[in-house]
Amino acid sequence: MTLGPQDVARLAGLLRARGPYGAAGYLVRATAHGSPDQAAGTLAELRRVGLADEANELFHALWGVPGSALPALLAALERAGQAADGQTLLWEWASAPPSELASLACGLASVGRSGDVRHLLRQVAGRPIADLIATVEQLALPGGATATQDGGAGPAALQLAALLVRETAGLRSPGDLAELGSALLPHRELYQALLGAVAVLEESRARGALAALRSAGLPTAPSSTRTRGRR
Repeated sequence: MTLGPQDVARLAGLLRARGPYGAAGYLVRATAHGSPDQAAGTLAELRRVGLADEANELFHALWGVPGSALPALLAALERAGQAADGQTLLWEWASAPPSELASLACGLASVGRSGDVRHLLRQVAGRPIADLIATVEQLALPGGATATQDGGAGPAALQLAALLVRETAGLRSPGDLAELGSALLPHRELYQALLGAVAVLEESRARGALAALRSAGLPTAPSSTRTRGRR
């Protein structure tokens, strides 16, 4: 974990050639627990010198990096010219439990990685509707994974929840949107975000979504209540 990327790659090559069996893989996997720049640099160096198996070992080890460390790792992968691996990690993370997804989305947003946030939420928008609703709740509702000290959701988390709702509106069936709308109804701002996203869909899709909302007994007219700040 204290060797530079070139030294790790050189030692891995020696261990691969001379044994003991499995030692090279053990060595490169250990760098996943070092600094993000060391891990990303080692991955790039292993590929540069043709140690493809060892590079795969390290990359698979990076799947186990905790969400709190992922933003720094994604930045390090970009610096090392391995940005595509970062996108693959985000794709893998999109299947994580809703509470972990919500925390990761907030962590990415806090360091300005808006592109990664959209990539992650777009993947989440395609998950089973129950998982999708749970992720929105973790982001936006009191007691969720991103709740503030007073038990509410912070403004940044609410914005991410609204972004996820808008991504969902463009991807899901009318029935799914009605189910999502029922879950969002107690949260007025997010329900209005859903109606706004439906309104800008292609005409036939918008009609179908609005019909599904009405069939579920949900309002389809935009709220006329305006906040003091908006006035």
